[in-house]
Amino acid sequence: MDSSSISFTAHYTAQTWQEHGLSLPQLKTGAGEAMYRAMAPAERAGRVLLGTNLHAMLVERHTTMDRLLGEILDGAPATQVLEIACGLSARGYRFSQSHPGIRYVEADLPRMAATKSALLAKVEGLSPEHKVVPIDILAAEGQHSLEAVLAAAFDRGRPIAVITEGLMNYFQLPVADGFWRRLVAALKHFPAGTYLTETYPVPDRALMRLVARAGAAGLRVISRSGAAIHFATDADAVAHLRRAGFGDVQSHRPNGRSLVRIIVARTA
Repeated sequence: MDSSSISFTAHYTAQTWQEHGLSLPQLKTGAGEAMYRAMAPAERAGRVLLGTNLHAMLVERHTTMDRLLGEILDGAPATQVLEIACGLSARGYRFSQSHPGIRYVEADLPRMAATKSALLAKVEGLSPEHKVVPIDILAAEGQHSLEAVLAAAFDRGRPIAVITEGLMNYFQLPVADGFWRRLVAALKHFPAGTYLTETYPVPDRALMRLVARAGAAGLRVISRSGAAIHFATDADAVAHLRRAGFGDVQSHRPNGRSLVRIIVARTA
């Protein structure tokens, strides 16, 4: 899989954050605007025919993760944050402003990390504890590996929260499972570890199932990846992460119609 191509879709997601007041002007890109405009007819059709669309799902996913991360930080203010596949999200900036002194490290593939760093350099008032670093979660060793980033950027005497938003379904389940097991092992070096990610249960409605399968197929082509729906239900996702080594694992549904579930998994 050419993992560098995953960053391409980050531009569309970034424009969604712009349109819904969840971003910074400095993180706006021409590619994102063009993609957003091109997708507008399909998004309108989805709202009419299905009662929802990709925009709604992205916003539900993002804001629910924001809420859950806020609850984690309010309950344990010393918690550090690693956001993997940060793309052009403004979450790191927003949480660094709302929780002064928090260590918030954003990470992405080297090319996207360099782009994000350059754009954030234009933002005034950045926290010195807010950084962007390169990572490759498929690397088993080396300075860009998960283990190396956690060792270099964080205090092992403090709790940590790790986020992967919009990332894991780019990979076939065996690849995702390998990352989850490595993450569990790495988080055990900290006094407490929390992991936030998402899953997409197979929809009940036949038309929605067809759309979901088509969407996964399209994503495989666009990103040149193994994009897939991993689990039939969120209960399956919870059970799988427990088998991977997490302790308490919970699923959160943004609202009654949402197609996405946010998973919160703890190491202890």
